Amino acid sequence: METRLASMEDIRALSRDKPDVSRAQIDALLEKHGFSASGSIQPLEGNFTNLTLDVETRTHGRIFLKIQFRRSRGFSLKTEFIAVRALQAVDCVPVSGSLLFDGDGEPLPFECLLIPQEPGEPGIGFYRGASRSMRLRLGALLGETLARVHSLTCPEVLRTESTRDLASWNTTVRDALFGDAALVSSIEATLPGLWDRLLAVLDTAPEVRLTGRNVFLWGEPGLHNVLVENGGSLRIANVHDFQSAGWGTQLRDLQQVEGETLARPDSDCYEPGYVEAFRSSYLAAIGKPLVPLSPDEEKLLEIVKNIRVIRFFWDCGRLLHPRTPDFLRAAMSNLERLHDAIAEG
Repeated sequence: METRLASMEDIRALSRDKPDVSRAQIDALLEKHGFSASGSIQPLEGNFTNLTLDVETRTHGRIFLKIQFRRSRGFSLKTEFIAVRALQAVDCVPVSGSLLFDGDGEPLPFECLLIPQEPGEPGIGFYRGASRSMRLRLGALLGETLARVHSLTCPEVLRTESTRDLASWNTTVRDALFGDAALVSSIEATLPGLWDRLLAVLDTAPEVRLTGRNVFLWGEPGLHNVLVENGGSLRIANVHDFQSAGWGTQLRDLQQVEGETLARPDSDCYEPGYVEAFRSSYLAAIGKPLVPLSPDEEKLLEIVKNIRVIRFFWDCGRLLHPRTPDFLRAAMSNLERLHDAIAEG
């Protein structure tokens, strides 16, 4: 049982720690799905859960191979496969034309996704070298694209993943905290005072009336997950990374875009007006007034976010993130404010 807070070096080491996958295993996977053997294999930057490879096959062109070697609730390659298939069916959002999911555990002991490489330039790279007018245009295009995703029917199987539906916030938080007995023991032993206080306010959590609208969420929207082409007129040619797609409040995706590094005033590529261009384009395309979250719903969204970060790093590496005390205090503070708001109301 882990009884200390992780260091930032622990977190960096977790990011560097990738599984050893042999060329023979990759070739066996390719053969299984009708591809020719690999000619070259280039590792790409990935997150804590994925190993992403740029694979050039001998006769079938280049593909991305995403290998999910760590699991965390609400974040999976199967979710991405289901979401992209649903978007392919309606043909109004530019996603990969075909992709293959492999969850058999053979020849690789992990879930895998094979994705054909689509033409286009990474959106974040294009943005960095673009003029102000092109940056604002790209923000507007992203707003239109996200609105199209939100306007579609969410696959029923993804609706059952209630981790992003605020109506299920209490279940989501309790599952994240108590769904792993070792995590409970670790927090209790490492941060006993904070843990006891959190339990006290969580056990008496009040009911909150919800007003926000649920939609088909992209999950990871932003310029880091689009490809663009500028052959006379700028367009988004492909959107990707739907591993955390699902059913939940539309504000979650909007906050994701508007919180991207490039959208922050302290960013070296911050462009005044970018967020406004994105938001106004989104609202025009969605065709419905945006129902803002109530102050209580904002608190719920923040509570879920903080608790899920704790669980994510625990799932990935059996680590208590260095900021776990901050996450717990923030969750407690918001829970206490909910108590106060309900009492005053």
